[in-house]
Amino acid sequence: MKANLESRIRVFLRITLACFIVAACGMYAALPAHARVKKIQITSKESPTFGGYSWPGVGQYEKIVGKAFGELDPNDPKNAVIVDLQLAPRNAEGKVEYSFDFYLLKPIDLNKGNHKMLYEPPNRGRKTIGALNRGVGGDDPGSVKDASLLANSFLMPQGYSISFSGWDTSAGASAAGFNTGITLPVARNPDGSSITGPSYEYIVNTESSYALAYPARDT
Repeated sequence: MKANLESRIRVFLRITLACFIVAACGMYAALPAHARVKKIQITSKESPTFGGYSWPGVGQYEKIVGKAFGELDPNDPKNAVIVDLQLAPRNAEGKVEYSFDFYLLKPIDLNKGNHKMLYEPPNRGRKTIGALNRGVGGDDPGSVKDASLLANSFLMPQGYSISFSGWDTSAGASAAGFNTGITLPVARNPDGSSITGPSYEYIVNTESSYALAYPARDT
């Protein structure tokens, strides 16, 4: 099947994103900006979060939510694995720009934390940390205020910082407004036309209809 690919550049930042979030929140000394994040925008901060609950020896946590803006060099050989990066639009410096959401939970007093961060790449923008964190999770984990749940949680009593960042273009907005997604440029042919090519679909338990990931060039 031929499809209108209009390829979105898939940038996997799972390790470097955690590094930039750490640096952005002043948790450690400045690190080289390997992901070339140019700007960080804090859109929401709640301190304390978790309804003000305080863990013995660790204290209260705060929530920092925002968006990061970065760029990639399409001529860097290390980026050659990114599909159609050479066909993506570029800024005045010849770089390809992107942006993504991030969500961070950290002890207010980092000296009481364990100086370790757990990073989770969300599943379609949704945070699944609740399975590991003994029920304290959801799209906005910081909104949990049930003292019995918080006391029995796994990560916060140990002083972990927890971070999430968007990487999936299919991630939609959540009701709570804390789904983590990514905004990527659309690649096109040099003449501006849509890129076409084979498209493979993985269809599970469909009934009467199915929405293609990329629109068919013709039916």
